[in-house]
Amino acid sequence: MKRLKTILCCCLALFLLAPLATNSVYAASDSTPFGLVLSWTEDPATSITAAWRDDTERAEVLQVAAEPAYAASGFDSAMTVPAMCKDISLEGTGTWRYEATVTGLTPDTVYCYRVGSENAWSEVRTFKTDAPESKNVAFAYMGDVQTAGVMEEDYALWGELCAALYERNPELSFAVLGGDNVNSGISTTMFDCFFKYAEPAFSRVPLFSTVGNHESNFLGGKPELYLDYFAFPMNGPEGFEEEFYSLDAGNIHLLVLNDWIFSGEQNLTDADFARVADWIKYDLATSTADWQVVVLHVPVYEVHSDTRATAVREAWGAIFEEYGVDLVFEGHQHVYSRSYPMYRERIDYEKGVTYIMGVAGSKFYDSADESVAERTFYNTATYELVRTDGDTLTVQAVDLEGNVMDFVSIPQRGINVTRGAFVETLWKAA
Repeated sequence: MKRLKTILCCCLALFLLAPLATNSVYAASDSTPFGLVLSWTEDPATSITAAWRDDTERAEVLQVAAEPAYAASGFDSAMTVPAMCKDISLEGTGTWRYEATVTGLTPDTVYCYRVGSENAWSEVRTFKTDAPESKNVAFAYMGDVQTAGVMEEDYALWGELCAALYERNPELSFAVLGGDNVNSGISTTMFDCFFKYAEPAFSRVPLFSTVGNHESNFLGGKPELYLDYFAFPMNGPEGFEEEFYSLDAGNIHLLVLNDWIFSGEQNLTDADFARVADWIKYDLATSTADWQVVVLHVPVYEVHSDTRATAVREAWGAIFEEYGVDLVFEGHQHVYSRSYPMYRERIDYEKGVTYIMGVAGSKFYDSADESVAERTFYNTATYELVRTDGDTLTVQAVDLEGNVMDFVSIPQRGINVTRGAFVETLWKAA
C-alpha cells in the first residue's frame, strides 16, 4: 500500500484551473500545488483529508480554519498538519504526491483550508464536514471517465461536466467514480491530467473511486499508482486496503468494492475470495445507515457478455440481496443502463436491487443487451445525482447541458438484517 515517508511539505507553482465561483475573500496569492482533491480517510463529520502533487520534495502542510475564524484572522489560529510525501514515479525520478489529514473538526461546519508553505500556498478553498444525523444527503456518481481520443481534450470535456455538477449542486456531500479514470494505470502524465480537471470541483467536495481494469495494469494486478494518487479509508480486508472500503455520510452507507479481482490478475485463492466476501457481509450487516449503496466497476448485470461479470454476480449478487443493499453503481461497459429491481436474476419490485451503469467520459459503446434494463441510452456522458429525503432516495442522470436523461425513485427495501453474533464471528475467524 502506501509506504509514505513523513516529512513536512511545501507547495508548487501556478494553479492549473480557474476556481469555481469562489468569493474574492478566498482568493489566492501565487499558488504552487496542483492536482488537489479532498476525501475522508477518517470520520467524515470530524475530519478532512487533502492530497495533491508537487514537482519538488518539500516540507508542506495542510491548514484548516473554521470560516468565521478565517474571515477574522486568516490562518493565524488554524490547525496545521504536516503532510506525508512520496515519490510515486515508477522510475524514482521525483514525482511527488502529498497527503495530510486534519481531525477534531466540528460536524456540519464550513471550513477554509489551504496546502503548501510560506510563499507557496494553494488557493484558499472551503469544504463542509458531514452532518451525521442528516436525512437529506446529496451525492454524485460518475461512471468511466477514461479518454477515448486526445487526452487533454477529453479530460477538459469531463472537467466541464464536473464543473456543471458542482455549480448546479454546491450542497453535494461527496462524489464517487466507477473506475477506469485513466487509460493507463502506469502513466503519471495521465493521472496528472485527470486530477488537473478534477481539482476545481473536488478540492471542495470529497472524491472517492473504485478500481477499474485500466488502473490495475501492474504485474500482480494491484492498482499501485492509483493507490498512491488517491487517499481512501483503510478499513478494508487485510491486503486490500483502499481497494475495498466503506464510510457513512448522513444516512448513506457507501461500500466501495474492487471487483476486478475476478479478472484473475491478482492470483487470489479460494480462501482470499471467501475472506473478501465475509468482509462485505460483515460491513453490510453492521451498517445502521438508512441506505446501503455499493459502487464497483465490473457490472453485476452486464450489457455485454463478460465472464467476470458472471463471476461477480455469482459471488456477490446474493450478498447484496440478503444484506439490504438498495442501489449498486457500476461501469465498465460504456453505456447508461438502469436495471429493473433484480432478485435472484429475476425482476422483483419488492425484494430487488437496482443497478445503474454510468459513463461520464468520452468512450461509448453503441449497443447493449437491454433484457433486464428499464432505461438505457447511448453516446451521452452523464453524472448521476442521488438525493435522500427521509425514507425516499432518488437518482437523476443528468447530461452536460443539464437535461435529465433518466429519473428513478427507489424505496427502502426494509430488510431486517440480523446484526452481531453470526457475521461478527464469521469475520473475526477469517
